[in-house]
Amino acid sequence: MADRRVIVFAGPTLPRHPDAAWKLLLGACDLRPPAQRGDVLDALVDRPDALVLIDGFYYSVPAVTHKELRYALDAGVRVIGAASLGALRAAEMAPLGMIGVGKVYEWYRSGVIDGDDEVAILHAAAEQDYRGLTVALVELRHALDSPDFDRQAAAALVARVKALPFSNRHPDVIADLAQRMLGSGSAEILRHRLAEHSVKRDDARLAIETALVPAEAPVPRRRDSGGFLTFYKEIYLRLHSAWRVTQTLHPGAAGFVRDCRVRSLLASAALRSGILPAKERLRRLTTGLERLHRQALGTLLFPEPEYAEEARVIALSREACRRLGGRQGALEDLGRRFGIDLDRPHGSADVEEDLLALTAHPDLTPGWWLARAFSFTPALRAAQEAAGRAADLHACFERWADGSRVVRADLRRLAAGLWSCPPGEVEEEGRRRGLFETPNLAGGLWGALERVAAAESLRRPINSYPEARKALLAVPLAPPPGLPPPLAAAHLNSRTVPICTADERSRLE
Repeated sequence: MADRRVIVFAGPTLPRHPDAAWKLLLGACDLRPPAQRGDVLDALVDRPDALVLIDGFYYSVPAVTHKELRYALDAGVRVIGAASLGALRAAEMAPLGMIGVGKVYEWYRSGVIDGDDEVAILHAAAEQDYRGLTVALVELRHALDSPDFDRQAAAALVARVKALPFSNRHPDVIADLAQRMLGSGSAEILRHRLAEHSVKRDDARLAIETALVPAEAPVPRRRDSGGFLTFYKEIYLRLHSAWRVTQTLHPGAAGFVRDCRVRSLLASAALRSGILPAKERLRRLTTGLERLHRQALGTLLFPEPEYAEEARVIALSREACRRLGGRQGALEDLGRRFGIDLDRPHGSADVEEDLLALTAHPDLTPGWWLARAFSFTPALRAAQEAAGRAADLHACFERWADGSRVVRADLRRLAAGLWSCPPGEVEEEGRRRGLFETPNLAGGLWGALERVAAAESLRRPINSYPEARKALLAVPLAPPPGLPPPLAAAHLNSRTVPICTADERSRLE
């Protein structure tokens, strides 16, 4: 029971005044608030053996997604759902390996219930221990499942309550309906049953107990779902704002993005030639990347699959150069596969430029790939500081602006000044920096500019943003790990090594 690697998302389902047995159970877990979108991704950074989803937000904030849960499963983590939103998600994702336990889960799986309103309630804030303010329909069903009640009257009461919005299912409303539809004696019995017993709480206990028992066999790891979450990972994995402020401000951002794209092309050349790195090499690279973050930052930034994927890109790009005639030979091989004419004048010399032009598209330059590679440069910590100060000023602006937004023309002028380009070339320079004008969940070009607009526009500083900005620009961006020589064109910024020693970098590469 001392295993702290079980993370539990719960709130209103848990007892407000837990007894000794409940305290022992919860003490063996890492208890977190009800889950909302991004929380599962964030939890995976801590490398749990199991995740238990009991309660989750879905009405006031974005709900935890099926894709997040599948990503956790593909990472080899046991994912258990019960009682509330967890039971619903487990029933939906049982074919993919999510484990459901308890009566509410069985009701969903068997088709007895099918709506998310069956488990939904309004509840108080964390400061009030998430005290429930309404009654879950599954609790009413469970309380009425007794010979004490007339079956037809009980079914009619359930139907009447189900017709109400879940936010209107207050205890006094249900008590009034029960008085009229069941009679005073039965209504009093129902009140006692609802007060004294909770099917959701029983299911939650069973789920936590299940998670604390070691699995008989490890969850199989897959690499299927990571790509579904590209934008979510940009937003939720503690890196998005630091990379965005670097893209927007740093003079070396375009060169770094180019290097990342060349590295991706080399990896693609290896894959298209059927070249795969050895599993043991991938394992060593993954361990090495994790060690770099632990040594430089004192913590991990990503779930394990992200380090594994970064290691895979590094290994593939190096194997392509080793087995396909160096950087130039690998790119020429890829160019032929893409139908690029290498026999024309300067065709071989221009193949890198041709491939970069051919793949200049947001779907082929995912921001998350760039951000992940950026995390291994020495600019990361300075970028995190600058992003934090810029975020504070952006929040101040939002409160002051009361819903107003910075107009596009002002953002264009801001970008032109930051990048020393004509206003009409802002979109092109943004693309070079990996910022596309196409909107997405992570904001795109104009969203990135909005995030720094307040900080860049103040005539007098009101926090330490100017100092943080200066510190960021003073750190050159290193090439992404695994990019072989020759380095990109001479117009790129000066170089330095990533957040590791020369010896560590040689082991990575």
